[in-house]
Amino acid sequence: MKKAVLCFVIYKDQVLMINRNKPPFMGLWNALGGKVKKGESIFEAGAREVFEESGISLKPDSFTLLSNFTWNYDDELGYALVCSLKEKDFEKVNYPQSLSEGIVDFKKIDWVIDAKNYGVIPDLRVFISDIKNGEKHDYHLVYDNEKLIEVIKKN
Repeated sequence: MKKAVLCFVIYKDQVLMINRNKPPFMGLWNALGGKVKKGESIFEAGAREVFEESGISLKPDSFTLLSNFTWNYDDELGYALVCSLKEKDFEKVNYPQSLSEGIVDFKKIDWVIDAKNYGVIPDLRVFISDIKNGEKHDYHLVYDNEKLIEVIKKN
């Protein structure tokens, strides 16, 4: 089974996000992340993906595991990782940044999880609500095309 990471990089009341240039979910805001390479831990993958997509250099041990999740549309196992930044953890970069994978910016957490916000990938509300509430759950996410139709808690 292939592995992927979804990295929630938190700074104060904001989360670092990318507005995707490519499918799936092209044009929507998502957490940073991507595939785990062979021989790489999920935490190493998280640090690499955050650096590749934002230029912020983090150590693998900066991340904690929030959740394992699967989708109904592929055979990947996803890992939601969380990292809380302190101001000294990264040099202040002017955001938003336009990079090859999309626009990277810090967004207010309340903006991301607002039910009237249709510009974010739907499952982000699930993970960010868990972060905000200090909860940890594993999930199976059921999509019909790019519409989230069911969230099944596995624990």
